[in-house]
Amino acid sequence: MKKLLFLLPSVIFLTSCLPPAQELESLAVINTRGVDRLDNGDIETTLLVYRFDQQTSQNYDTVSGVGKTLKGAREKAANNINFRASPGQINTEIYGYETAEQGILHFMNGLVRDSRVSDTMNIAISTEDAKDILNQDDSTNIDIGNFLESLINKEVDEGTLPNASLYTFSSTYGTPGHDPVLPLLDKKEGRPNLIGIGYFQKDRIVDSGDMTEATILNTLQTTIKNTPLEITVPIEPFIESIYHPDGSDKSELTVELTVVKGKSHIKLLDINQPLFEVNTKIRADVNETSIIMAFSEEKTIHRLEAEIEKKFLSHFNQILDKSKEHLIDPIGFGRYYRINKPSGLLTDEEWKKILPDIQVDFNIDLDIENYGTIM
Repeated sequence: MKKLLFLLPSVIFLTSCLPPAQELESLAVINTRGVDRLDNGDIETTLLVYRFDQQTSQNYDTVSGVGKTLKGAREKAANNINFRASPGQINTEIYGYETAEQGILHFMNGLVRDSRVSDTMNIAISTEDAKDILNQDDSTNIDIGNFLESLINKEVDEGTLPNASLYTFSSTYGTPGHDPVLPLLDKKEGRPNLIGIGYFQKDRIVDSGDMTEATILNTLQTTIKNTPLEITVPIEPFIESIYHPDGSDKSELTVELTVVKGKSHIKLLDINQPLFEVNTKIRADVNETSIIMAFSEEKTIHRLEAEIEKKFLSHFNQILDKSKEHLIDPIGFGRYYRINKPSGLLTDEEWKKILPDIQVDFNIDLDIENYGTIM
């Protein structure tokens, strides 16, 4: 009983020290944020916030603010709503293209240091201003924040897009001999649309690629499974196996695949050259072709496998050419070079001097497992 009497004043005292509770109805939780750097150097941030207001059917809104710092811009944006803005859990951060060209590390440092921000949040780049992606069009009635999060996560889960999380970007940025990539967005018919990836030299975007290139790059970075992939190959090798119901003379054949499993193994063969070998193994099913095509003969399948392998090789070399031109390493050859050095040390500046002279032997082995008479 004496112990209970002793604890009671302590409980009362500690309770009085708690901050006043914030009613949920008075908060506007920031879910998605866009960042643009203006011509005069100021920063404009666009916030998609969720409101818990029982008097309105729409529980989200978009507000913008301009400031000398990102925090100052956020405070200006918060002045446009009659709710208390809370950072909450930002699920997606978008940077305008021109902003990303100047570098995004300054803005991302704040995210990394903020304990309230999840390292699984997505980072993306807009082809125009980030504000354009987040501003709601009157013609659409979609929740842009949840739509963006679901859109990016779906493509990452399917393997068509490399991981876009804050953790992956930060980890890759901090690894000598490896550069990040991020999803590239534009707006079509009033809603965000994924169109490919942006290649970064550390924290600055320097080039881009389409969604097919994004998927093919992903086979060099990780193991992909049950991943859809559309490939276009020349039609000449298949003249005997196709049918033109409309009599048209088409020059290309588009093949819709499901990559059952795709994986690459990278090996450094010669550190003095340096010479790398990349062996990529792909198992795939043919789902559809752009022209009616019969696989009645085994040689037709072998020809199709050979043509798709050539297409993969073309994309691999295209990514390598971009790497050498812009001194970037999205594949991560520098990591393999570093771990094979006796010292185990490599700086980004050292790798930039070596990168233009590397040689890579790409070997692709593609097996088509399931097919039929495809429409």
